[in-house]
Amino acid sequence: MSLPASSPTLPAGPARDVLAGDALAGGTSAGRMPAGGMPAGGMPGGGTLPGLVATACRVLAADGQDHFCFGHVSARGADGGLFVKAVGPSLARVTTARVAEISPDGSLRTPGLRLHEETALHQAVYAARPDVGAVVHTHPLAVQSATTLGPLPDGVFSQDDVPFAAGLAWYDDADLVADTARAQGFATCLGGARGALLRAHGLVTVGADVEEATALALLLHRAVSVRLAAMAVGRPRPLPPVTLDRLSGAFEAGHRGRMTAIWADACAGIGAAAGDGEGDGEDR
Repeated sequence: MSLPASSPTLPAGPARDVLAGDALAGGTSAGRMPAGGMPAGGMPGGGTLPGLVATACRVLAADGQDHFCFGHVSARGADGGLFVKAVGPSLARVTTARVAEISPDGSLRTPGLRLHEETALHQAVYAARPDVGAVVHTHPLAVQSATTLGPLPDGVFSQDDVPFAAGLAWYDDADLVADTARAQGFATCLGGARGALLRAHGLVTVGADVEEATALALLLHRAVSVRLAAMAVGRPRPLPPVTLDRLSGAFEAGHRGRMTAIWADACAGIGAAAGDGEGDGEDR
């Protein structure tokens, strides 16, 4: 896991606003994943985008990434809009009824639902990264704890770190990413990486689709948890370069299949079909 010492200097930005507005498509940053944006219905393997978002929320909750009513998952729609968890339930209780839809022009298509302030983060990432089809932002206890220490030491320390070997962004600001300026600063900090750690805050992962972004969030949570546990009793040692090169080659060659397998297993663990949006969640 390679972490820069600090993020770029970020603009202070205006007062926080619930941003339902900036363009969600376009951007020029190069990425490693195919272009994002899936239709709301007829998803590969079944399910709908709102259903996938809802299922992902509950998968993340089962992994210990729930934090009261905070944290959110989003997916880019085929028309350039997006679907995102709305304000209200915890991740464990999200169903399709609690997934908001935002049009490409930023208007809310689901009356009666409110957006998290940090919806701005999702919008900025989509604008900067046309390769991204889904974004996860959560506050796992281990990640919040570890990031209070500052950037984690450079290196890849476990197999769960390997998908982030090419770089994991470090966002050196503990404030909410809740206005246009901060959100754009975060997207710049993320660059072409698959994920980021946010100081005393949490994690962000991105993927070509909800399945990949969620599987990466599961892996990053575990990687940080392993690192934190090891740091409590000693000084973790990174994987030797020869081992890392071998693992990176194998993991990248099988990346898509591995992400799909992790997603399917996690969905089975909560008693949900992959992407049905229902199962154990409540709608309150």
